[in-house]
Amino acid sequence: MKKFLFIAVLFCGVALSAQSQEFKPFRVDMGLGYGLPFTDGLDGGVQFYVEPKYEIIPQIAVGLRWEGSLFAGSKDDEGNSVDVKLSSAYMVTGDYYLTNNKFRPFVGLGLGIYSVGGVSVDDNTETDDVFEGKSNFGALLRAGFDISHFRFALSYTYGGKINDETFHFFGITVGFYLGGGKN
Repeated sequence: MKKFLFIAVLFCGVALSAQSQEFKPFRVDMGLGYGLPFTDGLDGGVQFYVEPKYEIIPQIAVGLRWEGSLFAGSKDDEGNSVDVKLSSAYMVTGDYYLTNNKFRPFVGLGLGIYSVGGVSVDDNTETDDVFEGKSNFGALLRAGFDISHFRFALSYTYGGKINDETFHFFGITVGFYLGGGKN
């Protein structure tokens, strides 16, 4: 009986060790993307991010994300009025991977602080409407996939209210990651 128990414990230990070694736990994601804001006067913009993360188990990864976005647009058809907004976000993220294959679809959530500032310039007036930056609690919902150290994601970001206007946008990002992957 002792031999059977010893072999069973040894087998379980080897199985758990092999499972935990399937993926390297630490990685750093980096990428660029296009943001499509739902805010009046903004047409689109560029996003960039850096996100170190740790895979607790092969299906769940947690991380810290820094994201920057720059949006611009014209408020009228003649281009006499231009609106520019810059946002920066610091958040805690979590991703759930649906498979452990080479192609790994995921869904994720991020919660953190969004700082947004901007300027509106109107050629018809002598003054620029500059406003101070404001920080809000915000959220990020995303879905996408990883394949061969590349990452593709679609996201929705809610950055809170800025001057009675909701700052939120849809994003498409493409990136890569260092570390992680299969051993």
